[in-house]
Amino acid sequence: MTPIIGFSQTTRRSRMIIKAENRLKNMDNPLPEWSHVGRIRFDSLSFLSEKQLVQVFFTSSLSYTPVRENKVAHIENSVREVLGRKFKNYPIEIYTDHHLLKELVPNSLRTAIPIDQNRISGDKSNRIPVVQQSGKEKSLSGLYNNNIALWDSHGWYYESKLDRWEWQRARLFGTVEDMYTMSYVLPYIVPMLENSGANVFLPRERDWQSQEVIVDNDKPTPDSELIISDGIAVEQIVKGFIKNDTLFSGDNPFQMGTSLRFQNLKDNNQLIKYIPSFSEKGRYSVSVSYQSDDASLTEVKYTVYHAGGITEFLVNQKIGGGTWIYLGTFDFLVGKNPEMGMVTISCTSEKPGFISADAVKFGGGMGNVARRPPEESVQNKKSLAEKNTKTESVKNNPQLFDYKLSGKPGYLEGARYYLQSAGFPDTLTYNLNKNSNDYNDDYQSRGKWVNYLMGNPNISANEGDLTGMQIPIDLAFAFHTDAGVTPNDSIIGTLGIYSTTANQGLFPNGKSRLASRDLTDLIQTQVVDDIRQIYNPQWTRRGLWDKQYSEALRPNVPTMLLELFSHQNIADMKFGLDPRFRFDVSRAIYKGMLKFQSYQENRPFIVQPLPVNDFAITKTGDNSFKLSWSAVNDPLEPSARPDKYKVYQRIDGKGFDNGVIVDDTTLVLKLDQYDQIYSFKVTALNKGGESFPGETLSVGQKSNSKGNILVVNGFDRICGPAIFDNGITAGVAWWKDQGVADRQDISFVGFQYDFDRKSAWLDDDSPGWGASYGDMEGKVIPGNSFDYPFIHGKAIMAAGYSFVSISDEVFSESKFDISSYFATDIILGEERSTRSLKDTMLIDYKIYTPGMISKLSELTENGSKLFISGAYIGSEFGESKDSITANFAKDVLHFTWRTGHASKGGSFYTTDYARRWLNGKWNFNVEYHPEIYTVEAPDGIEPAGKNAITAFRYGENNVSAGVLFNGKYKIVAMGLPFEAITDSTDRVILMQQIIHFFESK
Repeated sequence: MTPIIGFSQTTRRSRMIIKAENRLKNMDNPLPEWSHVGRIRFDSLSFLSEKQLVQVFFTSSLSYTPVRENKVAHIENSVREVLGRKFKNYPIEIYTDHHLLKELVPNSLRTAIPIDQNRISGDKSNRIPVVQQSGKEKSLSGLYNNNIALWDSHGWYYESKLDRWEWQRARLFGTVEDMYTMSYVLPYIVPMLENSGANVFLPRERDWQSQEVIVDNDKPTPDSELIISDGIAVEQIVKGFIKNDTLFSGDNPFQMGTSLRFQNLKDNNQLIKYIPSFSEKGRYSVSVSYQSDDASLTEVKYTVYHAGGITEFLVNQKIGGGTWIYLGTFDFLVGKNPEMGMVTISCTSEKPGFISADAVKFGGGMGNVARRPPEESVQNKKSLAEKNTKTESVKNNPQLFDYKLSGKPGYLEGARYYLQSAGFPDTLTYNLNKNSNDYNDDYQSRGKWVNYLMGNPNISANEGDLTGMQIPIDLAFAFHTDAGVTPNDSIIGTLGIYSTTANQGLFPNGKSRLASRDLTDLIQTQVVDDIRQIYNPQWTRRGLWDKQYSEALRPNVPTMLLELFSHQNIADMKFGLDPRFRFDVSRAIYKGMLKFQSYQENRPFIVQPLPVNDFAITKTGDNSFKLSWSAVNDPLEPSARPDKYKVYQRIDGKGFDNGVIVDDTTLVLKLDQYDQIYSFKVTALNKGGESFPGETLSVGQKSNSKGNILVVNGFDRICGPAIFDNGITAGVAWWKDQGVADRQDISFVGFQYDFDRKSAWLDDDSPGWGASYGDMEGKVIPGNSFDYPFIHGKAIMAAGYSFVSISDEVFSESKFDISSYFATDIILGEERSTRSLKDTMLIDYKIYTPGMISKLSELTENGSKLFISGAYIGSEFGESKDSITANFAKDVLHFTWRTGHASKGGSFYTTDYARRWLNGKWNFNVEYHPEIYTVEAPDGIEPAGKNAITAFRYGENNVSAGVLFNGKYKIVAMGLPFEAITDSTDRVILMQQIIHFFESK
């Protein structure tokens, strides 16, 4: 490395410097614990005689480490010790990778080093939000009014040299990076940021709902309609969205249609109604479009009518015009129903101006960009070397090829295609290589998209339109996983990438690009620290790289490119396939962003709480019910304590309302309506935001009720699939345990089929060890919905009984009173003891806890009736050889375990032994079902003791599937989950028969 200032030319000084250099060349690595990031060694030395200053230059590897003030002092002291007494009175400066070492200490972690004001963005309190939900609490100590650009890696793309659509990475261990990283971004990181008050923008489709409905003035989805109120003077603008089933090169659907514009009439009348017609019930995102200009209003009211009620938003139409602006995701019913399926636009203020009304989109839909080989195709470029890579081209005759759609839901496609369908200009954002290579366009487009969102001065003058969308983006984040394999159980670990080299180290607004280093350091630190505390104390922290990767280089805001770990290494993926790990990593990323942005704006931060626990609904009087729950403290974040709570209500499974805020951990409600089911979920609130919801519990009052039944939700488990590694073969033991997704899994491609560790990668179509099928791509995998009391309760009410529901934690408490219930229904689903990811000696999700055993014993001693169902109610003790629990099951529950994996066919029937009470044949889900989780290993259980009989058998092998005990108390125990029965009518029939048995004398 070239010294900043030349050496002194005096002979004495020359000899002194040469001696000093020789000493430093032989210096031991001052940071041996960081040797894995690269060789940290002395490079060169400069002596400034006029300042009596010694400048010591180290290799770039030193900059790869997280720099703190104590590390700067340690290295300065180490250098001083090596130089000896002749330099003891000289100040020493340490340099690495063109930076003074102390400059690499993040602003927020400085105490003695002066703050670098040039990397601080400043106060944004006067900013008008792009979108804000009316009536929602402002998270002033969270990320309220911050705008974050965020994306998951890669995506399904068109490879013109092969004339096919394909993934950008290989299918390994049941997933592919192109889908895997979205399993963090979409279900976790995005809602965490939004719950903290941020508006989040993505260059890929965010909604995995493959259905799509568009309501527009030009060409709406059939049976949908747009209604303009009488007397409204509407002007048609020759610029706006039009729905196209297929988009070709150069097509911009937001330039091909028209939009409407009308003057603010200073009242609150609903002016325009968008009424969709849905072919399927489900959850749909709602996104709106409009045109922006100087006369646009900053607060236009959009009202969404959905199955759960009415939710209002204020949209700033001065910015963000000409694309989709996301409002929220809601439940909608089949068909056309304005009361529960409509969006309206109305005036909100007396400010003069115009309101724009273009299309409204419901759902994500299927990809609609068609591709075929261009006249010239070029090679894929590596992101890091994109400027210097020599490209070879291939000539094509496009007329010989048909246009090809991706055939995938839009959320699986790369950014290049979403940006076209969402109205972004081609040559400024997604078509940067003249249609010659979609792979290159895809990763290069993401930074260009960020800059176009912001507009001038972030778009280069030679690129044309400087306006952009005028959305002030605060930070950008790219989520990737890496490749690489270790021969044992070593972790590849977490790498952070940023870039400071462009434009003399400055953003167009004059701020320092070292802000990207701060962001990257804080997020990587948070991720690694949290993983080490929760999962693996030896988790590897890789380097902090200042390199010119496109996704880190191009955005003109503080940006991080994260490589979380290796998707090719089973030791990493053992954690990465577990939804608990995904949640905690996502929370760490959100916390890192929060801490960075809070310091940027000189405001305190508070971390949003964790979900609540110990939820229960109990009856306190006529039509009066008490909801209770407990806060969950976060041992990693003292600030994450809840101040208040929000209780959301759903009626008859339609959709949740906007919630009510309560100050305490209890709420008493009057529920006056009979023959309908009320469901509730609770979130925790503080000034930093809102937690994810806990489990959903339900309650229903049957008119002329025969009695009350208690439903206990004992299915809490979420986890990754079984993993095995014997040194020769390794991978996902899907045949043993497929794991349980957290609500849903959107990253599964198919089962692994290559388990040979020595199987080499030949091509992404033949990736060797870890190779997996692709038959499940685009299918959303149901997991634990945490909403099964509703399903059980619906069948109970059909049998003539009312019900309440509680969590198993509350049920297991000694103080809980079970005396008032006719019967108890315990939901165990796929609950089973699961070894902790951090300490395999610890067990999570144990079914037969001391509290559970005690309460079940109390039930039976009181002569009660018990229905218990779950896939592992026998395996829980049978496979582990737990003799104590086995004896309890035998003596009290009156069943023994015979086998796991008792059925693959998914049918069961009643026996003649139980004909007096039970009669029928039913099916339960053992394969993919869009709404019901897969039961891959149901239990075979057999009767134990007098008065116990086999009540059910599996269809394909006649193994005992369930037991009935008719003694001083009554029990029906099933080795399969009741809620996994595929037909709702069959569930009702079976529940009626079980309750008929309970009623019998």
